[in-house]
Amino acid sequence: MSDSKTTTQRVEWRYGEDCKTVYVTNSFFTISDYDTRVTFGLVNPILQQEPLTMMPKAQGEFKVEVVLPFRALKELRDGLDKAVKDMELRFGEIKIPKRPEDYFKQP
Repeated sequence: MSDSKTTTQRVEWRYGEDCKTVYVTNSFFTISDYDTRVTFGLVNPILQQEPLTMMPKAQGEFKVEVVLPFRALKELRDGLDKAVKDMELRFGEIKIPKRPEDYFKQP
């Protein structure tokens, strides 16, 4: 049975020596019974075209993975939701192109 009263501890934050900033353009989610792995990647266009489809090729590269327990994942979702709402208030709606059904499936 879970306790309905939750105590939030005050935390003093600092950047660790191994903290890195990584630019990414997409993310993939893998869910287990215990936690969620979020893999962030970067898509780099390649300046040649597929001969059959004449579609530009692109190459993706995984940059970093973060493993989150479910509560931290929900807190991340809430923080991202607030950030998106704030950005859209300042800059207008963020338009997302239509994606294939399996877009979020990790290769």
